[in-house]
Amino acid sequence: MKEKCNISTKSYLFFIEGETLMNVSSQNSTEEKLNAISKKAAFAGLVSAMSPLNISILDALPIHIFLEDRQGRTLFANKLACETNGKELHELIGKTVFDFFSPSVAEKIRQHDLKTWESKRMGIKEAVVDFNGKPTPMLTGTTIIEDHAAGEEYLLGFSLDISERVEAEEKLQKLAYYDPLTGLPNRRYMEHYGSSYLMAGPEECSAVLVFDLDFFKKINDSLGYEAGDLLLKETARRLRTLETADVLTARISGDRFALLASRASCANEISALCEKVLELFQQPFLVLDRKVPISASIGVSMYPHDGESLYSLLIHAGLAVNVLKSKGKNGYQFFTASMKELAERRLEKEISLSQGLEKGEFILYYQPKINIDTKEIYGMEALVRWNRSNSLIPPGEFIELAEETGLIVPLGEWVLREACRQCKEWRELGYTQLKVSVNVSAVQFQKQDFAELTARVLEETGLEPSALELELTESTIMDKPKEAAVILLRLQQLGVSISIDDFGTGFSSFSYLKQFPMNVLKIDRSFIQNIAEEGADQAIAKAMISLAHNLGLMIVAEGVETEEQLGILEEAGCDAAQGYFISRPLTAGAFLDYLKSRHLNG
Repeated sequence: MKEKCNISTKSYLFFIEGETLMNVSSQNSTEEKLNAISKKAAFAGLVSAMSPLNISILDALPIHIFLEDRQGRTLFANKLACETNGKELHELIGKTVFDFFSPSVAEKIRQHDLKTWESKRMGIKEAVVDFNGKPTPMLTGTTIIEDHAAGEEYLLGFSLDISERVEAEEKLQKLAYYDPLTGLPNRRYMEHYGSSYLMAGPEECSAVLVFDLDFFKKINDSLGYEAGDLLLKETARRLRTLETADVLTARISGDRFALLASRASCANEISALCEKVLELFQQPFLVLDRKVPISASIGVSMYPHDGESLYSLLIHAGLAVNVLKSKGKNGYQFFTASMKELAERRLEKEISLSQGLEKGEFILYYQPKINIDTKEIYGMEALVRWNRSNSLIPPGEFIELAEETGLIVPLGEWVLREACRQCKEWRELGYTQLKVSVNVSAVQFQKQDFAELTARVLEETGLEPSALELELTESTIMDKPKEAAVILLRLQQLGVSISIDDFGTGFSSFSYLKQFPMNVLKIDRSFIQNIAEEGADQAIAKAMISLAHNLGLMIVAEGVETEEQLGILEEAGCDAAQGYFISRPLTAGAFLDYLKSRHLNG
């Protein structure tokens, strides 16, 4: 019975050191006669070396197997090797590699086998095997086996198709080095291979461009993550149009992309590249059937002037982006050494801020609020200060940093808890009319389960919910109105008052006043400071007071600094006021003394 068998004797080495193995031309009749003799000898050796059971076992294995004698003559090839290569078994028996391959390739195979004969040790390697024009990754090996009964030794070779494993590794490689959403190289790819783009000849330079999509978060939040993903994909598509042999594009995180440019003639050429990136965003992006305008803010660092490693160049380009965004967006900014100094100072301040929280360096001051009709103190606003190195730092110098770093969340929680605790203490002393106001940061309001936090703090401190007023700005509630409405409703259900701070300074429609649950409006100090001199400010203040009363809301004026201002507000029907004319912010001890003195004088 004939069996199909390919050149399984060397299926494990169809490709060695880049050379594809080729079959040699068929032999002449004399050679065929000699070959027939060698076949007979080979078959005799095969019969003595192997039993039918052994052959059945080898045929059942999912690997290619072949057997050779010391002269390199093929004695056996199993079923899979035959089926894969499409040769009949009798075409292989007794043949050597020189019968099938070019002399140079056959010699390499033979030398490999001779090394195995010499070392008597198994050798395993991976190679690409060409099966009838189809390259296949294989795990191959050879070793020497011994037939003790016959006193013969044979070279056993095997090869296993590892295509699936190689394919899986390639997929993992792609996942590791490429962004799955956009298909662009990712940050890891840049870190591993990006350094090859950093070249600087006598008249050449390289640069790293890092850019963010301006207002991407708002688009992502308002239109959803699907829209955000589509925007990122389209950005990547447009960005690829700039790729050349000297320009690499990548997505390194979120909405942050990067370009590595090498062999530029000068900084002007890099500026021109920045202009090309900005031009990509001149046309709106079509996202979910909507035309969405978007722009980019680009930071640039030059090699080697701004850094000698890719890591430092990425950091410095990122700093340039931040500086640009602080001044305005939609442009490009080259890195300068002063930016690094500024960033280092900022980092030091961040560290100090974090340590200040741990060390308890923050204290609360309290500014009294009075009922304008009765002139009685009915409450106070809690204002945080940072007591750093015996120097009192006002909130204007650290709140923005706390918000950007997320430290506002633990700081805000401490302020809320301490203000409630202190108010509870004063109410237990007999000042039961007191109500404490606490400012709530937009970051704190959005990142925490704020309603649950408030409920927990009220329970822990024992303060009645009606004695707590939370102050939020218009922008805080209008940034995510649906989510804000849910939180505000839950807070009002707790019995907490909601106050809109800096009323009139935002750009929101007044319609939100009836959409959201709230209790108090605070007229911003900018409308109060010139109320005695400017008729327009006085008219605006009166309109706000009338609006609040018509909506059933309490109205509070902040920043009252003169008796005349207070008189105008009283005449206009304003409910309450706070400001330096009434009292500056006071420490807890000073505020208690102020309460006592007002009580005695009252």
